[in-house]
Amino acid sequence: MAVNFKDEVLVRIYAITALIVVPVAVVLVWRTIDIAVLRQAEYLEMGSELFQERTVTAERGNIYSRNENLLATSVPYFSLHFDPFVAPPREYYDNVDSLAYLLATHVNPDMTTGAWREKLIDMRDSVGQRAKHYYKIAESVSYRKLQQIQRFPIFNLGRMQGGLIVEKRDERKRPFGWLARRTIGYSSDNKLVGIEGAFNEPLAGKSGKAEMFRSPGGIWLPTENLSIVEPTSGADVYTTIDVNIQDIAENALDRAVRKHLPNWGSVVVMDVETGAIRAMANLGKTRDGARYYEMYNYALAMATEQGSTFKLATMMALLEDNKVTLDSEIDIENGSKEFYDKTITDSNPLSRKWNVISVRQAFEQSSNVAMAKLADSLYQDNEFSARLQSFHLNEKTGVEIEGEAQPFINDTSSTTWSGISRAWLAFGYESKLTPLQTLTFFNSVANNGRMMKPYLVEEVRRDGEVVTDYKPTVIDEEIASQQTIEQLRMLMEGVVENGTAYKLKSDQYRFAGKTGTSQQNYGKRRRKKEYQASFAGYFPAENPKYSVIVVIYNPSRGGYYGGEVAGPVFREIADNIYNSMIEVHDALNEGPRPVLYAGQLPNRDAGYLDEITRVLDYVNVDLDSLPATELAVVDAGDERVDIKPWDPAAQKFPNVRGMRLRDAVYVLENEGYRVHPQGVGRVTDQKWHKDGRGQRGKDVTLILN
Repeated sequence: MAVNFKDEVLVRIYAITALIVVPVAVVLVWRTIDIAVLRQAEYLEMGSELFQERTVTAERGNIYSRNENLLATSVPYFSLHFDPFVAPPREYYDNVDSLAYLLATHVNPDMTTGAWREKLIDMRDSVGQRAKHYYKIAESVSYRKLQQIQRFPIFNLGRMQGGLIVEKRDERKRPFGWLARRTIGYSSDNKLVGIEGAFNEPLAGKSGKAEMFRSPGGIWLPTENLSIVEPTSGADVYTTIDVNIQDIAENALDRAVRKHLPNWGSVVVMDVETGAIRAMANLGKTRDGARYYEMYNYALAMATEQGSTFKLATMMALLEDNKVTLDSEIDIENGSKEFYDKTITDSNPLSRKWNVISVRQAFEQSSNVAMAKLADSLYQDNEFSARLQSFHLNEKTGVEIEGEAQPFINDTSSTTWSGISRAWLAFGYESKLTPLQTLTFFNSVANNGRMMKPYLVEEVRRDGEVVTDYKPTVIDEEIASQQTIEQLRMLMEGVVENGTAYKLKSDQYRFAGKTGTSQQNYGKRRRKKEYQASFAGYFPAENPKYSVIVVIYNPSRGGYYGGEVAGPVFREIADNIYNSMIEVHDALNEGPRPVLYAGQLPNRDAGYLDEITRVLDYVNVDLDSLPATELAVVDAGDERVDIKPWDPAAQKFPNVRGMRLRDAVYVLENEGYRVHPQGVGRVTDQKWHKDGRGQRGKDVTLILN
């Protein structure tokens, strides 16, 4: 019987297939059962060690000034590591020379190209040593640099084929450096302070989730699995800080601490109407005393006995309770008065010559004796303390950032109350306030009795849309009667005009304020005396826009009185704000239109008639008639302006006084003259040059002003 060769071949193929495929299939089924059922727990544990769902931190939001300048932002930096065993061998060795050159040129020039090549070869060589999958390439690489490095040979194959391991970290940066550093905030002992801490929740955003696997080097890297929870970036915080005013305040304070060498100094600038803090500067001496920097928010957290700036509260109490008038008289006993076993003295040398003076003079000249005698004689029991506390002086301001010190006003419920407490309280002792709390009180007087809560943040925005809007908050609509407020403003203006701050007054604008000097360690006999100099006030006096407090603690040279140490800082800040901020100035067109007289009207200005009439029409100057001429001159008469025809070219030597340079050059050069201008503005004079015969030549110098 004949055998079918084709059938025999097929039988053999089937037999071989059965001998190979069936065992393999059996093994695969067994492995599936083993993995999925028998050893499921073991493999799940192994998988959890290599693959995990891990938290992805969201990008932190930015902090801006009210001018929309960037105050704090997160800048990404990258750590680069390399697994040399990921790239195929041929791809690796063919490109190792190029990679070595680029690493030596653009990443780490401390190593030569040859050194990098040798290192890359050694990385790949695992003979005689355990294979290492995690080598450091660079630290703190910027995003721009990272993009360049990712285009290098081998690295450009991608993470899964090129072996470049990129780890991202965010670093908080402040584009303005140390400007408002403590107020903006930073991380201190792993705790966020300042605005960074107070608004951490919106700034931080919401973390996401990502599936990650652990590389042989032990680094967790994201997988290609897209089924992750994306993080939500943080919102942006817009503060009330004005970078220009902050810069003015910090520079003034920096000059003061370098001049007087105190323990610390602080400045706060507040918008009178709203309570918005436009600047908050703090400088403290380092432990070695070598320099100053902003390491602590003294304005917020340092409550001290304020001294004579507190007399504003004493006067508010006396006037509000109708205890005195500004013309009431008080005997200051030549500036010295004993209370029990203690003596109160005036630091003002003028007090030694005075006995009976008015209450107005007592405040302007900052008489301790006057304030002490008035409060001690006119109040009983706890009346004075209660009145002071009604001005919210014993309450925190509630500003957003943490760390505000608790203020203190001594009263009869305290164990420290004694027979002299009422008198001492009247001129700024037996009480403790921070600079910010004191300024909040002064600001209420500048704001016609309306006490505003100080605040540092105006808005929180996400993707440009306002999420939370922080409006000005009123603490007390009327801290005192309008009559009292008006008198207090008069008193503070008097301090600058006639009193302890008269050396500070400006001929450009008027401001109001109160000097303060206090001894801080008077209860410690053997310690060197420490003083605090302060000045609090506002400007312009007639229409306050900004209130400012300056506190200099324990100045060691150049004096220690408020008027000579803190006052000049206030004046420098006020001057610079006044000269640079248009909102401080009243609009020129406010009020009724003034009557203009001949001395105030434009006169002898010359030029093209069309341009002259256009300008005069813009400023609403009426004209009766216009001449039929191209050039004209303005002639100011009695309460009126006339336009007269003018033709300088008809003159032998054209007179171009009153013309702008453009017009004057046009007229003179058309007549063949050569013009030499000096200055800017209009032509106020012209000087003809002499020719070779000593006569007027063709050259003329125009003097402009």
